[in-house]
Amino acid sequence: MAKGNPPHKRITKQILIISGFAFLITAAAFGLNVLTQDKNELEIDGKPNVIATFFPLYDFTREIAGDRINLDIIFTQTPEVSSFSPNDIEKINKAHLVIKNGIGLEPILDELILASDNKDVTVADTSEGVIFAENPGDIETHEDEDRHQDHGLADPHIWLNPQNAIIQVKNIRDALIQLDPENAQFYRENSETYISKLIELDQRLYIEISALSEKDFIAFHSAFGYFAQRYGLNQVAVIEEFPGKEPSPKYISDVIRTIKETGVKVIFSEPQFSPRIADALAKDLNLTVYPLNPVETGDISRDSYVKIMEDNLLTLKNALR
Repeated sequence: MAKGNPPHKRITKQILIISGFAFLITAAAFGLNVLTQDKNELEIDGKPNVIATFFPLYDFTREIAGDRINLDIIFTQTPEVSSFSPNDIEKINKAHLVIKNGIGLEPILDELILASDNKDVTVADTSEGVIFAENPGDIETHEDEDRHQDHGLADPHIWLNPQNAIIQVKNIRDALIQLDPENAQFYRENSETYISKLIELDQRLYIEISALSEKDFIAFHSAFGYFAQRYGLNQVAVIEEFPGKEPSPKYISDVIRTIKETGVKVIFSEPQFSPRIADALAKDLNLTVYPLNPVETGDISRDSYVKIMEDNLLTLKNALR
């Protein structure tokens, strides 16, 4: 975790006058050069400003922090295909703490923080302490090298194993305590309560998935490696080779061959992406499509990590019974 002086105790901030538009983003180091406005006063209501990069981290953080912080989110779409808006950059420049997944899932975030005028921001990498698995390609093609350059060899979808989610919760707890030690006990108690819920979720998933007769499935993209490993499932292939990118005809041909060789009967689509390719494969190969949510997005007003994972369990029980 990158550390700075406790930013939420500062009283005054610099002002940078911006002419024209609120932000100017031009191509530079990562293709972006950010001109932003520094914050005058971060704590209008006496609470530190915390940003989570995407939905599961947002949900973990609000379970721990409650109303003791001002919490916001950057990626409302899957972080692998999301881009930043000027409003997102404004959030970064006003933040005391940014909570990220790590393992290369948010490369744009890292570059923008480095380019930001907010030199006192603390960045919590929630992947610290997680044992990484390889990014599951399953269908090996000549384009694997490109995929590894995009995400590295490690699979970043760690939150889909609740045991990893517990590690992430602990990392968030520790970051909040460092940021706001006056509420340390509050954060500790809430994190322990939430960890108990995650343990119960993990046990239920383990027991009920172990009883399923089918274990093989086709995922929409390579998100469910940790989940499959934890619960004894076998992700034999993925439809979308690169998140948000149309797969090549050669790749789809390889997927079809794998489906025929393994006898898989189930394809999982994702609510974040169009099911068009999954539906076409299912029609041609007499397969059934079910929605399986990688918990990369969610409605913060009604969804939760636990709820979505429980919904996934119901889907798996229908699909693999």
